[in-house]
Amino acid sequence: MKKTGLALVLICLLAGPWVLTGHAAKQTPLTRVVSSGPLITDMIYQLGADSHLVGVTSYCTIPEGKENKPVIGTVIQINVEEIVRLQPDAVFASTLTRVKQIQALRNQGLRVIQFDNPPDFDTLCDMLLELGTLLGRKQAAMDIVETAAAKVDLVRHTANTLKKRKVFIQIGIKPLKTAEQGTFINNYIELAGGTNIAGHTGSGIFSREHVLKENPDVIFVATMGTATKAGIAQKDAWMQFTALNAVKNNEVHVLADDSVFSPTPQTFAKTLMLFFSHIHPKAAQGLISMEIFHE
Repeated sequence: MKKTGLALVLICLLAGPWVLTGHAAKQTPLTRVVSSGPLITDMIYQLGADSHLVGVTSYCTIPEGKENKPVIGTVIQINVEEIVRLQPDAVFASTLTRVKQIQALRNQGLRVIQFDNPPDFDTLCDMLLELGTLLGRKQAAMDIVETAAAKVDLVRHTANTLKKRKVFIQIGIKPLKTAEQGTFINNYIELAGGTNIAGHTGSGIFSREHVLKENPDVIFVATMGTATKAGIAQKDAWMQFTALNAVKNNEVHVLADDSVFSPTPQTFAKTLMLFFSHIHPKAAQGLISMEIFHE
């Protein structure tokens, strides 16, 4: 059901995950919900609340062994009539859900809860806690957040004792796209003891000339799904710039992990360790063997 490729990178950055505030306070748990965002769907499954999920998008991933759910469209084009037919208690909408379609759902008497883009791990956790409360799975959400936060804090505290290293991450090809401040990808870099050389771009667009000028210690090429070959090709292209410190020390890495772009608190903690193992490999070795990272 899930679509993959480099073209989805920017969609995932814009489409999720999301955070709402104040919607979950003191109310009867929802028992029938529709999700228009892959990250929302992932979190619902992690909460063990998938029995409440009655509709998903074609971009959502159904875990192996679970029954398929009715498809209500894509992250940018939902089928209002199909959603109405499913008679949900609420629709969880993403920032890519069109305003006219949200209004159409509300005109049909449906409750629509829209989530905003989170900038960091803490806000991701807030989202999961909100969803857990909405779905009657608050304790499960609290347990997940507690475990993930313990792992993130351990990496954070260890990284704070180390000298920061300059990092560049590529998430798009034409134009050369990177992650700026206020995104969870930037949060990965900073928590793992790195300095994002492109954090102040304002647009996320960065040139190779600027990368050469900043001369990062580590370069990441992030891909999704079937785009791994494209990522390897981009790595090969970077390896031609032999004056770069990252190239001299063989520290150009392909990150072929969807959670780089669309993490839940659980997968954020795991992916943060991946970043840390590349930015500070020696220090990471001491953490990887710890029991907490094998739970």
